[in-house]
Amino acid sequence: MNIDVVKSLDGVDRDAWDALSGGSFYAGHAWTRYQEADPGSSVRYVLVREGDGQLVAGVPVYLVDSEASAMYDPARLFPDLPQQSRAMGRTVLAGNRRGYANRILTDAGADADPERKRHLTGQLVDAVNRIAAEEADGHAWWLYLGDADAEALLSFGAGSPPRLLAADCAIALPGTSFEDYLQSGSSNMRRQIRKDRDAFRAAGYTCSEIPFSACWDEISPLIASHQQHHGERAGTDFIRALMRGQAEATADAGVVHACRKDGGMVGCTLTYVTPHEVSSRAYGFDYRRPAVAAEYFELLYYRPMEAAYRAGASRLHLGIGTLQPKIRRGAEVSLLWGVRTGVADGGDSGTARARNAVRWQQLADDMGGAAERTASASRFLADAL
Repeated sequence: MNIDVVKSLDGVDRDAWDALSGGSFYAGHAWTRYQEADPGSSVRYVLVREGDGQLVAGVPVYLVDSEASAMYDPARLFPDLPQQSRAMGRTVLAGNRRGYANRILTDAGADADPERKRHLTGQLVDAVNRIAAEEADGHAWWLYLGDADAEALLSFGAGSPPRLLAADCAIALPGTSFEDYLQSGSSNMRRQIRKDRDAFRAAGYTCSEIPFSACWDEISPLIASHQQHHGERAGTDFIRALMRGQAEATADAGVVHACRKDGGMVGCTLTYVTPHEVSSRAYGFDYRRPAVAAEYFELLYYRPMEAAYRAGASRLHLGIGTLQPKIRRGAEVSLLWGVRTGVADGGDSGTARARNAVRWQQLADDMGGAAERTASASRFLADAL
């Protein structure tokens, strides 16, 4: 196999990269290209190819000089780390840096062949570790990985346990229609969803689906309004620049579900679509108006589900946070982890396990009755505590 390290996706075939993504938009070419433009970091792409040139594995490696999000800064995520274990001036992050959905990018053949998966993972880790040694302090963090990928990295890790970060939510879409989804849930779930949809219909909104590229400017004040409503200090100009950058990079992958009243757009959800899933990315609403008609659930959940059914996608990805409303509408929960590779430090196993125990209790409290099911489904939660 041949391993190349390049500084841009310009020469990387989009379809070849997307074939490694497992159907995840956040692992795909468009979202990865969007992250390349971040002025606070530079990037290296590790590309593993067969002798015939076929791309069989890859990973973006971000050299982060300035990290705006505490959710992607190991020093702020893990204040218990010994000082020498923290990134000094520059952080190396392997894999997707935005979206809280990371994965090891290998071809479909590796999923069916554990030895091939291990070999390709080892090739990627070795290359990432070399970059970390040359460009930073020798540490590389792989954040927001699911159980299987985190477990695959552990034998290549730096000797400390995986660190529990968050819980991810997705709703499987059985059958061929929204009614099939409804029938798959409990009577309480069906009753709640029908109540939500009746309230929304009675509110008299006019709804539409719009290409993101055609409406990024119009939705920006609504997304800023929603974030400000929840205590975030996100100005409209900042959100507008963010939306414009995403729209330019993601092209036709973005679809907005919008509702209008009195001649203007008052609510919206930005979604991203792949053949496998629809991801609800961002919600917006004009909170100068009362939000009393289940607008959030209609635009963030139900209409994207209907669109996913029409596209033949098999799930709605809802991401991290606000777990109970997602669970009540049929979401399955999976845990997300951070793993460090590179220079072995040791000495933090006890503090890592103690932090994992605290974080698990926080997530379990948020999950309610679903916590036991999530714990039993995790491949190594018990070992990480």
